[in-house]
Amino acid sequence: MISVDLSTLYRCLKAMFSPSWRSKKRIVFGTLAFLAISAIYLINVFTRFLDEILFPGYRSIRIRAPLIISANPRSGTTFLHRLISLDEERFASFKLRHVLLSSISMTRLMDFLAPVDRSLGGPLKRLIDRAFEKGFVRWEGIHKVGFNEPEEDEALFFFLYASPAMYGVYPYFREVPSMRFADSLTERKRRALVRYYRSSVKRFLYTQGRGRTFLLKSVLLSGRVKIMHEVFPDVNMVYLVRSPYDVLPSFASMFTSFWKKHSPDIAEDSELTREWIRLGVDYYKHFHNNRHLFSDSHLTVFKYEQLVSNPREVVESIYRQLDIPLSSEFVSRLEQEVQKQREYKSTHDYSLKRYGVCREWVYQNLREIFETYGLKS
Repeated sequence: MISVDLSTLYRCLKAMFSPSWRSKKRIVFGTLAFLAISAIYLINVFTRFLDEILFPGYRSIRIRAPLIISANPRSGTTFLHRLISLDEERFASFKLRHVLLSSISMTRLMDFLAPVDRSLGGPLKRLIDRAFEKGFVRWEGIHKVGFNEPEEDEALFFFLYASPAMYGVYPYFREVPSMRFADSLTERKRRALVRYYRSSVKRFLYTQGRGRTFLLKSVLLSGRVKIMHEVFPDVNMVYLVRSPYDVLPSFASMFTSFWKKHSPDIAEDSELTREWIRLGVDYYKHFHNNRHLFSDSHLTVFKYEQLVSNPREVVESIYRQLDIPLSSEFVSRLEQEVQKQREYKSTHDYSLKRYGVCREWVYQNLREIFETYGLKS
């Protein structure tokens, strides 16, 4: 059974109908989200049960020394992940479809339907693509979302009400604090997440990655770094560090974009919006305070500026750390992708002032981060 945090779900729905939060838009949006999440949850429960009958061999899959790229959001993880995932012979990465529908049975079904859909002119693909374009239109130019696009693992936790991304749907930080940090859940719930996540990765590797190394990028991993270390005790971690002055307002902008649909009454310069800033601060601290979980040989740290100025050098450094040779085919793909990045110019600009936060407050709260990683204050 996939274990939903029912107490958190109850608090979300209770807050949505409470006098202080009740509004037509929030109730409609929250109810539709609940129904959609519940439908996907039930599909996953049923098809993962089928896996136990049809594909029991997945249990014997061994997850050997996966590579995880992590950071606070907007720190270059997507770019670095895209570069390393070009080494398709060596690494296997989630696509969104694998984390939305996380069973072997659904993967097999989708693999069967894809050529059939193409032979008919792709009507199903167009329908799905249109749905994602409309649903994530506010992330255009920030983070590309698509059913068959590379994606992180957040949906696996989102559908269990164990992800801070859920605050984008239910903005009840104070009423439902349990979604901030999965590491802070009870031991029973944490163990359930460990079993569920490990099982999900095994199912993915069973169909997509036999003989390859599991590659993951996750920008909200800092809130569950202890859980992930339990799942992957031999993990190789790449941690990207970018100045909090740049990350925090971008973090808030990204995850409050959905509030404009259901909660336009929440001002940008409000205490509630600043909860995202506080969460980002806490994530810097939590990962930093738990970096001892990884030995020096299993944790590599790069500054965002290093990645931007010389991405190939960063990739080559990671391969040296892992003692992996670079194939000529991968180097060629890498060069092509790096050249594309040189031509890319971001049109997004965010400032702390937009959210009523001053640089001094950030520095005082994250002084150790600035000093440890040599960030400009």
